[in-house]
Order: sequence, then structure tokens, then C-alpha cells
Amino acid sequence: MSNRINLQSTFLLIFVLLLMMLAGGSASAYVGYLMGKEALKVVTQPDTNSQEPVAKTKRRVGSHKGLSIIEEREVLVNVYDHIYNQTKKEQEKKSQQSFSQSKSSLVTNKEDQDNVPAGFVPIKNSSGGVTIEVSQAKFQGSSLILGVKLKNESSDSVRFLYSFMDIKDDQNRSLSAITEGLPGELPANGKEFQGNLIVPLSLLNNSRNISLTLKDYPEQELELKLEKISVTR
Repeated sequence: MSNRINLQSTFLLIFVLLLMMLAGGSASAYVGYLMGKEALKVVTQPDTNSQEPVAKTKRRVGSHKGLSIIEEREVLVNVYDHIYNQTKKEQEKKSQQSFSQSKSSLVTNKEDQDNVPAGFVPIKNSSGGVTIEVSQAKFQGSSLILGVKLKNESSDSVRFLYSFMDIKDDQNRSLSAITEGLPGELPANGKEFQGNLIVPLSLLNNSRNISLTLKDYPEQELELKLEKISVTR
């Protein structure tokens, strides 16, 4: 009798569990149906009516609006206007910068003319197919800056050691200088090289002109000499 009661209780429990599973599955299916229905409200069918323009759009169902189709010509016009405006702005900016640079260049040129040694003229000399030239000179800060050009039109390259350059003023006083941008080896290609020779003004006290002598290294067979370079202020 006891075993029969236990068996009936087990069947009853299984039946209740099955009912609960069916109820849960039905509830889940219903909730899924409602969610799908709400989601489909924003989906619309394409307008296939050929009588209406392609760019024309209908009012969409739901809280969302569909995408409107823009004509290709309108897109091209907008892109062209954007590019044209950007180009115009850049041209105006460059024009303004060029004008400012021109004004600055005029001021700089005037200042450079005021800082050029009195009576200075470019001077050059050649030896063995190698040419040296002092093309410009100016006072800047506490220094005299000489613009130097070198060119080798011979058949062999030439080497220089600029620390051995001999510089003297008109009172036969030896001067020291710093070189910038001049090559240690001058190739035989006829190309012109430019650099600077910087002389401290403290060494040019009462000097009116200077001379310089440059020899090749280590042979010292080539001698380039420039005389009477004006340094008068």
C-alpha cells in the first residue's frame, strides 16, 4: 500500500513538471512573437510604383524614417562646391603668406645692405682649374660673415683642410675663422659649392681689408689667394 502511494506521488510530480515546462515554453514563444511583431513595425516594403520619381519617399510606419535617395547630380555639385571653397581658402592663405614674406624680404634686404662692409665687391681667383670666390659679406651680431664659393673644373678631386687657411688683415695680423658648409673634398665635376667663413669682429679692430690663402691638403701644390676683401664698417 505504501509503495503504491509513493508511485502515485512520483507520477503526480512528473505531471506537474511537464505542465510547468509546457507553460514556460508557451510563454517564451508568445513573448518572442510580440517582440518580433514590434521589430517588424519599422520595416517597410520598397516603393515599386514606376509612376513616382525615384528620389520621392513615403512616410514610414513606426517611429523610424527610411533613407531618402539623393540624386547623383546633387552629390557632385556639393562635392565640387566643397573642393572649390577649400582650394579658394588655401590660395588666399598662400597669397597672404607670400605677401608677408615679400614685405619681410624687403626689410631684410634693406638691413643686409646696411650691414655690408663699405666698398665691398665680390672677388675670385682660380688656380689649376679650381676657383674660389667671396661673393658676399655682411656684419651680423659680433661676426663678419663671408659667403664663399668653390668650384673644381680640373680632372682630379681636391682636398682642403680649412683650419690651415691663412687669413691676415691689412696690418699683417693673423686672424682665425670658422668655416660652414664647405666640402673637405672638392670633386672634379664643375659643381659649385657654397659655404660661409665667419670671422669674429673682435679680431678686426681697425682693419680695413683682409686677405686669405687656401692650399690643397696634404700636397699643398695648389694655392688659392684672395686679397683686399673690404671689412670696413
